[in-house]
Amino acid sequence: MRVRPSPKALVAQGFVTAVANPKGWAFFIALLPPFINQSKPLVPQLSVLLATILLLETLCLLIYAGGGQALSRLLERAENVRLINRISGTLMLLVGVWLALS
Repeated sequence: MRVRPSPKALVAQGFVTAVANPKGWAFFIALLPPFINQSKPLVPQLSVLLATILLLETLCLLIYAGGGQALSRLLERAENVRLINRISGTLMLLVGVWLALS
């Protein structure tokens, strides 16, 4: 039986992963400038943008974690794994046929 990491360790791992992701940094560097008004104070604008981004990121990660938890419960049974493998294999074959015909 595997030992589950503590919630604190999972939060720390998620934080480090998110901060170390260069795609996230590039996205926000490209996204934020159009929403900043140069004639208004910068700190309140950045505070609102940061709060919005953190709220959305938290919601998305909670949805992602909930989906992962549901998927892990689904994959505990061997017949479910077999079914998902068959569905995935069938989809791959269909994509291959589609590519061959296009």
